Amino acid sequence: MIDQDGLVRGHRRCRVAGLSRWLESEVTLCSELNIKYEMEKKAGDKNVEHGCAPMGLYIVDDAYVDPVPPADAWAAFLASRFSKRKELYEKFSDHEREIVRKELRRIRHLREYFEEHRLSGTDSTTLLASLEKAHHAWRSQAGRGCKEELHRLEVGIARSSGYRRQQLNRQRLILKKVEQWSQPNYQYEELRNSVAPESFVPGLDAIDYNVDDNPAEPNYGYNGWIMAFKKGKGGVTLDHPLCHGKFPHQKIAMQKLLYDEERTPLKRSPDRTQLRYFHLQANNMKWDAIARYYEEDSSQLDPTRGLSQRGLYQPSTKKTQSNTEKLLKRELWHGQERGGGSNHLPPHSRQIRPRCAFVPSAPWKEDTGDQPGSTPQDHGQGQGQVRHSEGSLQETTETYLRSSESRDIVLFMPYLHWEIEKRLARMTNVIRKTQHVHERQFAFERDSKRRGTWSSVVERARAMASRMDSTASELGGWSYDAPPWRPQSPLGRYIWLAAKLYQLIDEAADWRLITDHLCTQSPLHPRRTLEQYYNWTSEDTAHRDRQQVVYRGTRMRNDPEAIPRVVVVDQLWLWILDENTILTAFPRRWGRNNPDPSAVHRAIRDRLGAADTKQITSIYELALVIIDECSKVFFDRTKPDLRPEVVDMFGSAISNISEKKTEAYERFGRDVKRMNNQDPLQTDEELLRKTLNIKFEWSVLMEAQNVIDQLQIMQEIFTQQITVMGDFEKALRGLSSDPPDGLKTAIDRAGQLILDMKLRRDELANLEKRQANTRSQLRELLDMKQQQAGIIEAKAAIRRADETVIQGRSIVVFTVVTIFFLPLSFFATVFGMNAQELDSGTMSMGTQFMWMFVLSSIVITLSLALAFNEQARQWVFRAFRSCFVFLIRPVVNRNKNDSSNLAAASPRAIREFMLTKQKEWEGTDGATSTGSLPLHRNEEPKKGVTARLTQLWRRESV
Repeated sequence: MIDQDGLVRGHRRCRVAGLSRWLESEVTLCSELNIKYEMEKKAGDKNVEHGCAPMGLYIVDDAYVDPVPPADAWAAFLASRFSKRKELYEKFSDHEREIVRKELRRIRHLREYFEEHRLSGTDSTTLLASLEKAHHAWRSQAGRGCKEELHRLEVGIARSSGYRRQQLNRQRLILKKVEQWSQPNYQYEELRNSVAPESFVPGLDAIDYNVDDNPAEPNYGYNGWIMAFKKGKGGVTLDHPLCHGKFPHQKIAMQKLLYDEERTPLKRSPDRTQLRYFHLQANNMKWDAIARYYEEDSSQLDPTRGLSQRGLYQPSTKKTQSNTEKLLKRELWHGQERGGGSNHLPPHSRQIRPRCAFVPSAPWKEDTGDQPGSTPQDHGQGQGQVRHSEGSLQETTETYLRSSESRDIVLFMPYLHWEIEKRLARMTNVIRKTQHVHERQFAFERDSKRRGTWSSVVERARAMASRMDSTASELGGWSYDAPPWRPQSPLGRYIWLAAKLYQLIDEAADWRLITDHLCTQSPLHPRRTLEQYYNWTSEDTAHRDRQQVVYRGTRMRNDPEAIPRVVVVDQLWLWILDENTILTAFPRRWGRNNPDPSAVHRAIRDRLGAADTKQITSIYELALVIIDECSKVFFDRTKPDLRPEVVDMFGSAISNISEKKTEAYERFGRDVKRMNNQDPLQTDEELLRKTLNIKFEWSVLMEAQNVIDQLQIMQEIFTQQITVMGDFEKALRGLSSDPPDGLKTAIDRAGQLILDMKLRRDELANLEKRQANTRSQLRELLDMKQQQAGIIEAKAAIRRADETVIQGRSIVVFTVVTIFFLPLSFFATVFGMNAQELDSGTMSMGTQFMWMFVLSSIVITLSLALAFNEQARQWVFRAFRSCFVFLIRPVVNRNKNDSSNLAAASPRAIREFMLTKQKEWEGTDGATSTGSLPLHRNEEPKKGVTARLTQLWRRESV
């Protein structure tokens, strides 16, 4: 049974989980492979009405229409149906076709790369084999239930009308197509191959290294972004053979941008009529973008200057420095790393301290004639011509603002962003496994270095590296634990396995980036959560990350489609070079290799794409746009994406905590009222325990403190942003004593941006103030409970005092009674004695009184001495110990002799002796050794050993 609406809902869930239109096209492939002819709209409407679609007809439109149109040729190719891709491909230009071929070859390479991958160690088949098996199972089930479902739809169409009837007709057309799958002449594989990209896209088998990335090199699958602006024309498209797309969505492969020294558009440009913006999608200190800008060989840089090695700074002995060394000197690069760049700290501790600094611009090469006033045609090829967004070449003599003395600006600034919790967990898992592999390899090299020469260490390390395949089970780079849940239905399992394969392909570039650059001397700086940013020495913060307000607000237990998210802290690296080029680096979300509507750079591109020609008049205004978009991620409520409404979530959490506080006050008031209505001395013990229990109040107080801590961390980030922007504004004012209009505009916008940052910080501060008041009230409640406990204890003390008074009165009564009966008992005892004076006794009364008083005096004296005299107690204890030692001395001496005899006997002698005594004990006639036992090998037996052992066995004295 097939429900098209359920299929569409499943598609949407997959999109929420990260599955793009590519997966939707893959899933609907089975329903559209027979489309090989055209049909006019009138005939199609007639067939829809009567439900008699001919063989091979499929005229159902997509149920889901993407509101965001594709930004480039590759996105448009993925969004189209399989049957329409050939027609779309033929409409592309040569450059767009090359981009499509490049991406198809990349996907083919990644599928081959994960061909032997298994989701868990318990799986008997690979992921690709399981996906193909699930596909066939779904088709078989759909064919079997098609007839019954068609009958149900016919009944439903007869009973319905309007929109519902149209939907049922749509489902019936789909089922008519599915019904053909069970026909014997249905050639599915041939039809599938007829619409495959290999049938109409040539050159997929051969890799073109002029366009494609090299899979064996680092940064495979990573792209950079490029934007260009012309004076008076605004944003323009850069016409370059390595770039694809149109302004503002132009991309270039990272390998081509950084390592194609001849054709890279990143080279230094003296063109004053053009502003350029390059963006790198990771905080990777290994990427030599600055060296590529100055056309310098990064391998020849002095490593002792702190550029390529961390923590090994030495004064330079070189008289001259390269331009890259001047810009990336230690006090502006590795020296600013938090924690000194120690390898013993966790990776999330890596961060460059917030700073904004001026650096004099590098001089221009005199031998090439490159001067700031030259045109693009004067300084060689490879920079690319600037093309207007409509496609025509533009030439202008107007130039952007340039100061009399050009200076570069270096800026590092943290900002807030977000990430899906499951993606963050996968990123953390890859980081830990990469660290584990690096530690194993480092230990192997260290041990090998101790055993052999360095050449043997290199050979062994290479051999070990060759065995370390990223897909092998011993590393487990992509082998996660067995999933706790897997869908059971064929369609659900097919979509789920396709989503897993898509996840692998989507995260492959980020995974390779971590494995290639995490443990290098100039390492990658990964993303970090709020807790990792503040407590940057903690190894594991997963539990505390799940205590975030955003995580709790987005993790809804009653909503199965809820996507838990967490707040993370990223960092903006920005260089303004020669007043015509901006180079930025900040990370993207994990696994977001496809267009991400919530990405910071996407917001920058959209804003710059909508800007008019007068909004960007200098390179500094472009930098202010970038900084502003990074700063207001959570304060821009106009973006319809998955980004969490952080401010609203904190406000909601504060309201919930305030409500719990009110509930705690009401409960405490009710309990106090009940206790006041009862007799204080007869209050129920259960009510007392309930009143003095602070578990609920303590949990609410901890939750309030957690909210305050997160707000304070976020305020600290905005404080650092304000400090950096203050330095940036001072730098702009220091460019010229009489700034021109363009620079004045940038200074005014910088001041306004600082005010906006302060308003954002103040909004967080107001939330903290509200929560601080709630926390104070909770503390007051706990103090009142403590005071109430003191009152209860005071009442209990009064009650115990009253009982003591009553007991004292009873004792007085007993004392009075004793006073009456004491003389009576004394005289009765005296007259009851056997004395000569009273009866025929043997002793006189005087003699009896003498013995009574003498013995009583002795006992009383000894008792008083032991009770109040320390010296008397010591004399008694010494006498008792002396008597005890004297009594046990024979036993101690005997044990010493026995121990010496046992120590002198060998284990073999003791074993023979014990066996003999066992036979005697059991009453056997076994022979008993009568002579001395051999104690040691090749030694004469000692005399008397057997006799002493016999005494020891019988517990006799020596």
